[in-house]
Amino acid sequence: MTWTPYTMQEMEELLNEEQADLSPEEQIKFDRTRIPHRKVRCLYSEKSSEDALFAFASDGETAIVFEDIQEEFAFCEARALDEGIVRHWSCCGGLLHALQHLK
Repeated sequence: MTWTPYTMQEMEELLNEEQADLSPEEQIKFDRTRIPHRKVRCLYSEKSSEDALFAFASDGETAIVFEDIQEEFAFCEARALDEGIVRHWSCCGGLLHALQHLK
Protein backbone atom coordinates (compact mmCIF):
# COMPACT_ATOMS: atom_id res chain seq x y z
CA MET A 1 0.00 0.00 0.00
CA THR A 2 1.34 3.42 -0.95
CA TRP A 3 1.28 6.20 1.64
CA THR A 4 -0.76 9.25 0.68
CA PRO A 5 -0.58 12.35 2.88
CA TYR A 6 -3.78 13.54 4.51
CA THR A 7 -5.41 16.67 3.14
CA MET A 8 -6.53 19.48 5.43
CA GLN A 9 -10.14 18.47 4.72
CA GLU A 10 -9.42 14.88 5.80
CA MET A 11 -7.76 16.20 8.96
CA GLU A 12 -10.80 18.34 9.74
CA GLU A 13 -13.07 15.32 9.35
CA LEU A 14 -10.85 13.16 11.57
CA LEU A 15 -10.63 15.88 14.20
CA ASN A 16 -14.42 16.24 14.24
CA GLU A 17 -14.77 12.47 14.73
CA GLU A 18 -12.22 12.46 17.56
CA GLN A 19 -13.87 15.43 19.29
CA ALA A 20 -17.18 13.59 19.37
CA ASP A 21 -15.61 11.20 21.92
CA LEU A 22 -14.42 13.94 24.29
CA SER A 23 -16.17 14.66 27.58
CA PRO A 24 -17.31 18.26 28.19
CA GLU A 25 -14.22 18.85 30.38
CA GLU A 26 -11.89 17.43 27.72
CA GLN A 27 -13.56 19.57 25.05
CA ILE A 28 -13.00 22.68 27.19
CA LYS A 29 -9.32 21.77 27.53
CA PHE A 30 -9.03 21.23 23.78
CA ASP A 31 -10.79 24.52 23.01
CA ARG A 32 -8.46 26.35 25.44
CA THR A 33 -5.28 24.95 23.86
CA ARG A 34 -6.41 24.82 20.24
CA ILE A 35 -4.26 26.56 17.63
CA PRO A 36 -5.00 27.17 13.95
CA HIS A 37 -4.42 23.88 12.13
CA ARG A 38 -1.26 23.81 10.10
CA LYS A 39 1.17 21.40 8.57
CA VAL A 40 4.60 21.21 10.17
CA ARG A 41 7.72 19.64 8.78
CA CYS A 42 9.09 16.62 10.57
CA LEU A 43 11.99 14.23 10.42
CA TYR A 44 10.09 11.98 8.01
CA SER A 45 9.76 14.80 5.54
CA GLU A 46 12.98 16.72 6.07
CA LYS A 47 14.14 15.80 2.57
CA SER A 48 10.66 15.69 1.06
CA SER A 49 8.14 18.31 0.08
CA GLU A 50 5.37 16.29 1.74
CA ASP A 51 4.77 17.21 5.39
CA ALA A 52 3.67 14.47 7.74
CA LEU A 53 2.56 16.28 10.91
CA PHE A 54 -0.46 18.49 11.47
CA ALA A 55 -0.45 20.76 14.54
CA PHE A 56 -3.72 21.24 16.46
CA ALA A 57 -3.13 22.37 20.04
CA SER A 58 -0.46 23.74 22.35
CA ASP A 59 -0.20 24.74 25.99
CA GLY A 60 3.04 26.63 25.34
CA GLU A 61 5.25 23.73 26.41
CA THR A 62 3.70 20.72 24.70
CA ALA A 63 1.90 20.55 21.37
CA ILE A 64 -0.52 18.02 19.89
CA VAL A 65 0.12 16.94 16.33
CA PHE A 66 -1.25 14.24 14.06
CA GLU A 67 1.27 11.92 12.46
CA ASP A 68 -0.31 10.79 9.22
CA ILE A 69 2.16 8.00 8.44
CA GLN A 70 1.32 6.10 11.66
CA GLU A 71 -2.17 7.67 11.64
CA GLU A 72 -2.00 8.61 15.33
CA PHE A 73 -2.14 11.75 17.41
CA ALA A 74 1.16 12.57 19.06
CA PHE A 75 2.78 15.15 21.32
CA CYS A 76 5.99 17.11 20.95
CA GLU A 77 7.71 20.18 22.39
CA ALA A 78 5.69 23.24 21.40
CA ARG A 79 8.79 25.24 20.45
CA ALA A 80 9.58 22.67 17.75
CA LEU A 81 6.59 23.89 15.74
CA ASP A 82 8.33 27.21 15.14
CA GLU A 83 11.87 25.89 14.76
CA GLY A 84 11.26 24.72 11.22
CA ILE A 85 11.23 20.95 11.76
CA VAL A 86 9.91 18.63 14.46
CA ARG A 87 12.56 16.01 15.15
CA HIS A 88 11.06 14.24 18.17
CA TRP A 89 7.45 13.30 18.90
CA SER A 90 5.64 10.47 20.64
CA CYS A 91 2.58 8.83 19.13
CA CYS A 92 -0.15 8.09 21.63
CA GLY A 93 -3.24 7.01 19.70
CA GLY A 94 -6.35 9.15 19.77
CA LEU A 95 -6.92 12.81 20.54
CA LEU A 96 -8.12 11.97 24.06
CA HIS A 97 -4.78 10.35 24.95
CA ALA A 98 -2.83 13.22 23.40
CA LEU A 99 -4.82 15.78 25.44
CA GLN A 100 -3.60 14.14 28.65
CA HIS A 101 -0.13 15.55 27.89
CA LEU A 102 -1.33 19.17 27.92
CA LYS A 103 -1.79 21.33 31.01
